Amino acid sequence: MAKKLELKTVDQIGIVVKDIDKVIESWSSLFGIGPWTIRDLGSGSVKVRLAFANLGPVEIELIQCVEGRIFHSDFLDKHGEGLHHLGFHVDDVDAEAANLVEQGCEVLSSGPGGYAYMGTNGPGGVIFEVIRRPPPATG
Repeated sequence: MAKKLELKTVDQIGIVVKDIDKVIESWSSLFGIGPWTIRDLGSGSVKVRLAFANLGPVEIELIQCVEGRIFHSDFLDKHGEGLHHLGFHVDDVDAEAANLVEQGCEVLSSGPGGYAYMGTNGPGGVIFEVIRRPPPATG
C-alpha cells in the first residue's frame, strides 16, 4: 500500500532560463542573491549550464540548455522562462518515486538513485522533484 510522502520543507526551486548570465547579473544586483556556483554539463550535441545559489536553506537552481534539447527544453518552449519544479530531499529517491507512481504520479525524467522529476497529473501545474538527500556536513 502506498504511503503519503510528507513534505516539510522546500529544498530547491528550479527555474528554467534562456540566459543564465543575464539572470545571475540581474538577481545579484537587484536582490543580492549569490554567490553562484556554475556547472557546465553535457556531452556530444547536448550542453547544459546550471547555476546554484542558496537563500537560507533553499537552493535556487537556474537551468539553461545551451545546445541540443533536454527535458527542460519542452517546458521552456511551452511556458517560457520561469518556475519549473520544486525539489524535496528524500532518503531513497527510487522508493519515493515508485510510491508516488503507485498513487498516480508520472516519472517525467530521472537519474536512478539521484533524482526523479514527478508529474502529478492533477491540479497545480508544478513538477515535483525528489532529490537524494545530501550527506550531513562534516567539519
